[in-house]
Amino acid sequence: MRRWLLRAFVALVAVLALGAASIYAYLRQSLAQTDGTITVTGISGPVDIIRDADSVTHVFGATNADTFFGLGYAHAQDRLWQMEFQRRVGMARLSEVFGPPTVNADRFLRTLGTGRAARSAWAALPEPTKNAIDAYVAGVNAFLSTHHGSELPLEFTLLRFEPEPWSGPDVLVWVKMMAWDLSKNYTLEVLRQELEEKIGAETTAALFPPYPVNGLTILATPKVGRGFQPRLGGGPERAALPEFASTVIPGFGSALGSNNWVVDGTMTASGKPLLANDPHLEAQIPSLWYLAHLSAGDFDVIGATLPGAPAVVIGRNKYIAWGETNVMADVQDLYDVPPDEPLRTIKDTIVVKGVAPIQLDVRISRHGPIISDAINANNGSSMPQARNRGLVQPTAFRWTALDEEDSTVTAILKLNEARNWSEFTGALRDFVVPAQNFVYADVEGHIGYYAPGHFPIREHGEWTGWIPFDELPHAFDPPQHFIVSANNKITPGPSPIEGEWIDPYRAQRITDRLTSKPKLTPDDFASIQADTYSLHAKQMLPILLGHAHPLDARDTDAVALLRQWNFDARGDSAATAIFQAWYQELPAAILADELSGRLTSDYNGIDRSSYRSRFLIATLSKNNDPWCDDVRTPAKESCDDTVSKALHDGIARLTKQLGSNMRAWRWDAVHHAVFAHATFNGIPVLGRWLRREVPHGGDWSTVDVGPVFAPRPFEQHSLPGYRQIVDLSPANDSRFLDAVGQSGQVLSPHYDDALPLWAAGKHRRMRMDRADIERDATGRLRLTPGTSNK
Repeated sequence: MRRWLLRAFVALVAVLALGAASIYAYLRQSLAQTDGTITVTGISGPVDIIRDADSVTHVFGATNADTFFGLGYAHAQDRLWQMEFQRRVGMARLSEVFGPPTVNADRFLRTLGTGRAARSAWAALPEPTKNAIDAYVAGVNAFLSTHHGSELPLEFTLLRFEPEPWSGPDVLVWVKMMAWDLSKNYTLEVLRQELEEKIGAETTAALFPPYPVNGLTILATPKVGRGFQPRLGGGPERAALPEFASTVIPGFGSALGSNNWVVDGTMTASGKPLLANDPHLEAQIPSLWYLAHLSAGDFDVIGATLPGAPAVVIGRNKYIAWGETNVMADVQDLYDVPPDEPLRTIKDTIVVKGVAPIQLDVRISRHGPIISDAINANNGSSMPQARNRGLVQPTAFRWTALDEEDSTVTAILKLNEARNWSEFTGALRDFVVPAQNFVYADVEGHIGYYAPGHFPIREHGEWTGWIPFDELPHAFDPPQHFIVSANNKITPGPSPIEGEWIDPYRAQRITDRLTSKPKLTPDDFASIQADTYSLHAKQMLPILLGHAHPLDARDTDAVALLRQWNFDARGDSAATAIFQAWYQELPAAILADELSGRLTSDYNGIDRSSYRSRFLIATLSKNNDPWCDDVRTPAKESCDDTVSKALHDGIARLTKQLGSNMRAWRWDAVHHAVFAHATFNGIPVLGRWLRREVPHGGDWSTVDVGPVFAPRPFEQHSLPGYRQIVDLSPANDSRFLDAVGQSGQVLSPHYDDALPLWAAGKHRRMRMDRADIERDATGRLRLTPGTSNK
């Protein structure tokens, strides 16, 4: 009997091993072919796609269009599922493959109209832009035409469908969705409106203190143009936030911001400018970014691309370099719709896998779509707070990205070819949305700054035009020899651009580092990007310690550690963990009695970090501010009581997570950067297999930013997913890094091979010389022109 059981067990193990091997072999069929020759149609001559020693993709062609074709082919090889998911998000076609769980997302986005806006923008694009996008799309479709079934990524197999051919509007729609993520005013206005209804306008105003009067600005001298009009108030905001069922939709997160800076040759060891950039967006795997180099004769550009779109978004060419941060501009308004206002209705249909299609009437007002229609339709299962309030007032949504024309892609394509400041700014004239702080440098030694985009001129709440491009904030070869932007306010005093500015802790720390050494190098810039010194903690901690009365011996030990802390939020620091846990407890300790649990959570969002900090500093700088009293208890609590309890609760949380040896605690033991799979993160086993996590330092105010995700302390879900340092000297000691890896396929060695470098604050070489690229290359694929695909 025992022998029979042993044989049965061995047989079972063999069957399981054979099954696992078969699955592994099946999945490996979808990995990119990186060597050999493939015949395609749509190119004028051979296109070489070379993966260098770091797996960075380099595309060499005879013409610009051929390189765009090659980029489309390479994107499809490495990121096809990501591209498919992204276009389905933007076109609101998720339910065709996911079924009922994504209906709410599709309904909201179909009503918002990102797909409609992409199609109308496509129709209005100039022919050169269309030709470039068509070349890119042809590259994507060349790949699709020869890859089916097991040759497609795992996600297509799991969902049992194959992608349709790509089109121009598919490219533009993801640009719209990126703009959505970077146009934040909508969510903040909605939160303000809900708070005003609960606690009143005056009390709500205290929760949103203005940008510090003496806060560091990007430009010292404001450039206020004749087109500037003060905002006199928009329509009342009454809509509630949409929820997206069980599907995680990238681009709907609360990313904190970005850093960029540039110095001229007077501040560098080489005598030529240096430029750095690290955009902070939602963490995900695969990354939002894809490293690529496009070369066709004099056209030679390298940097970060967006899978699903042609051209380099952030990077350099042979002549100039550029970097971007979000302006944080107010380019969205909500308007109450009068009952007698004439509306246009669009008939639409949402196809839902497994059930009957949903017929949709999208109503459009003179200001934009009636967004409350989608919100009300989604109320039943996903918005109990709106259900309790009844139907919301019919509300229209106005946003620059929904206009019929959007030439932003044209601007990016022109940037790729710009050779000097004049051509650079000429390209930015076509930039619409999302408004960005561009820093600039060139090989001639010049540096500059521009804030392009469509910024509304408002009069009595109505949009009457855009601030003229020439009157937007800008600078060229400034006398201080450097420019820093980190989502802080652009100019002191009145500004032509309204926005939700981030407190200037990052900008100030970068400025301090740049001015602390006479001759800067790329290594110095790398050190600044990895900087975790917390100016926020330096300002906040003395205030907290002034209120602290330890409740037990462990609290006393914690205070002692904090008094010795140097404010460097390093991953190996116990004091950092204590401060962050203490700070994490404060908003709920102070606000939970005035706000509901959901509103407290919403106020704790990452992109509310500056408001939250300003409010806490203002409140706790006073003695016994009324906010500190918990109105739910008969006793009258002081700020000392509330702050001391928050410390005690924070220590209790850390003790539970890290054990009783406080001096052995590490911040990065609880603070992990989480790279969740954009589609399947919520599925047990599969989601964990696809997800990646890495210990990380920093906080929301540090240059190497490390904000915490309020619903799941102390996870980090927003981070610098791309870093670049560009050296404009002949040595070209330029560097860049995507946070996780080039491939979106989990079995690829390049799925997560960049993660250790990212965690260590390191980079990969930004190679532009072909001989250097060919040396130790990991893949050499040639696309050759033919009459048919084979």
